[in-house]
Amino acid sequence: MFHNILVPVDFSSCSLNALKLASDFARDNQIHITLLNVFSLTSTQSTPDNTVREDLMNSLRELEDKISSLKETEHTFEVEFGLAADVVIEKSKDHDLIMMGTRGEHDVIDKLIGSVSLRIIEHTNVPVLVIPETIQSISFDKIVFAADFKKIKHMSVLDSLRELALDYDSELHLLNVNESPEYITEEQGEEALALHQFFKDVNHAFFFSKNKDIEEGILSYVKERNINILALMPRKHAFLQSLFHRSTTEDMAMHLNSALFTFHE
Repeated sequence: MFHNILVPVDFSSCSLNALKLASDFARDNQIHITLLNVFSLTSTQSTPDNTVREDLMNSLRELEDKISSLKETEHTFEVEFGLAADVVIEKSKDHDLIMMGTRGEHDVIDKLIGSVSLRIIEHTNVPVLVIPETIQSISFDKIVFAADFKKIKHMSVLDSLRELALDYDSELHLLNVNESPEYITEEQGEEALALHQFFKDVNHAFFFSKNKDIEEGILSYVKERNINILALMPRKHAFLQSLFHRSTTEDMAMHLNSALFTFHE
């Protein structure tokens, strides 16, 4: 399934929570994990000296005493200088999964973290598992894939989702949110059939939700069904933008008590 996981660590509570869960996941599946700390630089700053790098490396090493599963997992530490999102995107080329944390509050820092997370999701070519700080353990019992029934050029992009569902004997919900779900075009029907055939050996079923607001429909479904993992393709840019940047008046945004799994077409 996965062989090398990249975990960005900035020592915030949400990144340490994601690291703990990533370490548990890596240990249970015998996966190598890379802890990456990015020392952010502006265009006017010069590269820090080796003392800064060594101090950050020592801080990463200290995490071995705080996260027991990290000691039981093959892992490496890396410190890089630059813009966080750009460095993570570049480093992800040598990995097949990124696991990272995000906060659930609506403040300036959260919006900054949201912007970094969104940029990584949109520009990396590997799957990303985003873990809200409120999640204390990862479960794959119930996974929902928000399917718009638009043509997927290569079904192989869903391989990681299929393998996860098979490995964990997951209940996979193929969800379509539509203003008129009772009307499906021939093209949409063909795509639904293709999904059914692709996931034929997975415990799956189709679900339809009527809602003018697709984003709200997806979030409501996830919340009402106690879904553990929400799977999306980054071509849903509007939804991802909304998920990371909704205002405080929108109760469900960023209070989604499930992990977000994204993968590119």
